[in-house]
Amino acid sequence: MDRQKRRLPPTDPHCWPHKYYYMNALRSRIDDAIPLWERGRQEGAFLNVLIAVAATARKRYPKMKDREAFEQFLRDSHSVTLSVEYRGECHPIEHVFYKWMRCQLVHEGGIPIDIEFMQEVQPASMSVRAGGAPKFILKIGTGWFQHMIGSVVRAPENINQYSNKKT
Repeated sequence: MDRQKRRLPPTDPHCWPHKYYYMNALRSRIDDAIPLWERGRQEGAFLNVLIAVAATARKRYPKMKDREAFEQFLRDSHSVTLSVEYRGECHPIEHVFYKWMRCQLVHEGGIPIDIEFMQEVQPASMSVRAGGAPKFILKIGTGWFQHMIGSVVRAPENINQYSNKKT
C-alpha cells in the first residue's frame, strides 16, 4: 500500500503534500479536542488544543525556542496581561499553560493534582482562581479551552486550513 493511502507523510519533507499532511494534522487536533471536551475528557481535549497552540506558535515564531514561541503566541491572542499565584509564586498565565499543563500532560500524562478545571460563571469569559488554604488549588476556567481553539483557528498561519473545511 502506498504512503498516501495509509495517510503517512511523504518522505521528502520539502514537497507540498508533506506540508498539506501536517496542516491537516493540526486541524485534526482541534477536531479531536471538541468531542473529547463534550464527553468530559477535559485533559485529553486540553492536550489536543495545547498541541495545536504549540504547532501554530512554531509556525509564527520559527526561530524562538518552544516555550518562548508558545507563550508569545498566547500573549498575542488576548489583550490583557494576567499573572496568577501558583505554588507560592506569581506566574504569567501563559507560563502556567506551558509548564504545568502542556509539559505535564505530554511528559507526565496528566495535569498536576493542584490544578483543576472550573465552569465559567459568565459565558465567553476566561477565569483563573488561585485557591488558598487548605487545598491551594489553581482553578482554570473552561473558557480558556474555547479561547485557545479560537486563537488557533483565527491565526493567519492557519487560515488555509479553516477557510475551506474539507472532510
